Amino acid sequence: MSNPNFDQTVCTPEEVASEGFSGFYCYTRRQNVGLVVVSLAGFLSLAAVVGMFGLILRNIIRAREFTDPRKRRLIKVPMDMFVLSLLTADLFQSLGVVMDVRWINDGVVRAGGLCTAQGVLQNIGQAGIAMTTFIITLQTFDAIWRRGGITSLRWASVLVGIIWAFLILTVAISASVHNNPAFYAPTPYWCWISSSYPNYRIALENFWLWIGFAVSVLYIPLLFCETERIRPGEPEWWIFKLHTRSSGNSERRSQLAIICALAYCLPVLPTSLARWFLVVHGDVKPFASAQAQFIIKGIFSLSGVCDVVAFQYARSGLLLFGSAAEEASVESEPVAAEGDDISVNDSDKSTGPPKFRTHGPLKKHWKFFVLWLVVNAFDAVWITYYVRAATDPNPRTAVNRSHGGWQAYYLIMYCFGFCLGFANIVVCMWYAQSARAPARTRGATRSTMIHYSWHGARILILLPVAVILGLGPFFSPFIGVKLGQEQAWLHRCDSYPVEIVLSGLSFNAPNTSLPTATFSIRQDGILQSQYQYSLTNDAVNTSIWRFGPAPGQSLPDGQIVTYNLTNSSVTATCAGNNTTECTQGSFDNSGFLSFVLTTLSNATNVNLKTVDGDWVYAKSDDAPSYMLREVKSDGSFGDVVVRTAVTEPGHCTLLKLCANGATVENLAPVGLTLMKQNEYARVCTIPNSN
Repeated sequence: MSNPNFDQTVCTPEEVASEGFSGFYCYTRRQNVGLVVVSLAGFLSLAAVVGMFGLILRNIIRAREFTDPRKRRLIKVPMDMFVLSLLTADLFQSLGVVMDVRWINDGVVRAGGLCTAQGVLQNIGQAGIAMTTFIITLQTFDAIWRRGGITSLRWASVLVGIIWAFLILTVAISASVHNNPAFYAPTPYWCWISSSYPNYRIALENFWLWIGFAVSVLYIPLLFCETERIRPGEPEWWIFKLHTRSSGNSERRSQLAIICALAYCLPVLPTSLARWFLVVHGDVKPFASAQAQFIIKGIFSLSGVCDVVAFQYARSGLLLFGSAAEEASVESEPVAAEGDDISVNDSDKSTGPPKFRTHGPLKKHWKFFVLWLVVNAFDAVWITYYVRAATDPNPRTAVNRSHGGWQAYYLIMYCFGFCLGFANIVVCMWYAQSARAPARTRGATRSTMIHYSWHGARILILLPVAVILGLGPFFSPFIGVKLGQEQAWLHRCDSYPVEIVLSGLSFNAPNTSLPTATFSIRQDGILQSQYQYSLTNDAVNTSIWRFGPAPGQSLPDGQIVTYNLTNSSVTATCAGNNTTECTQGSFDNSGFLSFVLTTLSNATNVNLKTVDGDWVYAKSDDAPSYMLREVKSDGSFGDVVVRTAVTEPGHCTLLKLCANGATVENLAPVGLTLMKQNEYARVCTIPNSN
């Protein structure tokens, strides 16, 4: 059982009620504990980075003893410049995190100069880490795979200068131009880019986190290269050969490649996923809860520690820590592997007119291709069920039977899709290389030219297929859900005579605002808005709620439905009479939503029950979702009375219901649903720090 003291704040009830307008957020004691953990992670990274800079300073002092001026230089190779930039970005981020100590001490995070300073430090630090890691990954990949990369210190300096100039200028200009509301504000647990500027969040930080994480998969072919499973072609670096076995002298190099990959992937993976899902779904999902945000931020705050560890073990020859920068193991030249090659690149070396190889790899590795097709077909089915469950969740299927299982389903699907997309690109490259056009010979004939034309057409066909296979597994669920939700919002209720749009209140809505339900009735195939109901809470007994015509509405046949949450009872007045009760009953909103309603005039009963359980969710982290049917005397289900459609895309406060009428049997479920939608609307509109 949770301790209620942990949910107390230092703020007064009036301050808590106005925190959405006043630029501050009051922590509960439970949230204070979470923020302490985040700050400790920031202090660890700060200590690691400051310690590393101290060792670098020691190296500079020691280097003065060398007579050779080249050995005295701190920056000898471009990677020195990139690593120094990465450590500087880690320092900025760590300083921003440890500033949470002020909010912990006050119990409140407030907009102002300190808040802006924290937002600037975190914005520059996190984006700088992502950008620099992006450059380091490409440099490492190019150096190992192609034996290339940036070799000029001048160009490396220009590149690093562009990164930091971009960060400083964009942050400074954005913060100075956007003052109302403030560009950096409580979000709500610490200060970052305000939720009023979602596009800036993506452009100034999230995009670079995502692209940095995506490019980090280049360490996968480097791992195979270092273990000598793959050999890049020479001089054609964009082709490769596969090997059946590797030599035993590459184990340490493979370990170092893994360290470099994990140093960035592990801290940034939770943050990248959290920000991606919050952008994709546009409402509250598992990553948006306070506990999840503290865990995610705590892990990301350890990036300084991870980068220092990776530097010590994988790039120990840089920044005067070794005798030469070439000792950085992950940039060493791969050793030729011993063993049989599975060549997917060799041209036909037979004499005479060149022969065009088209089916070699398919014949030789047909089992692999069959497996690849099966995996992609499985992923397509996986995505199809996801889109279907997200856009038409009722009645439930095995995919969304439980809310926790549904969330795990799509989280794993996105992670699997990311890996599958990368694998699909590799397979397409492999297949394209298997049919390279042969070299021109003196004996080239018309047949050879036809082969060349066919080869070009094949590449043109394969290129869009590769793009679809590479991006589809990860992005198609997002696109499918967006399109499906648009259609569901517009047409899910087409077969019902009544459509109802529930409008919950955002977390910072004025106290005078009321949640409403707008009823539209279909007449002669045309949907027309008719009237509006509102939900009010009793001023004396807060367990009593009333659902009736909104203020200013003149409805001769209007009815008022009253809910008592203490004893789960419901009553309704007669049509056009606000004092006489015509209907009484009870409801059960735990598990399966059900109603038992009795008409007092003729003592007839109506039993209603949802087809599936879990119509509302813990912590209100999703909108209500159900299909309510009439229960016949034999216990079987009858017609649908009310069902939810979807929330309006981009507006989590609006939920559409489909109803077969506007009688009290429909009004009673609608009012209770509006109550739960209002709770969800408040939660889904609270700014999140991801």
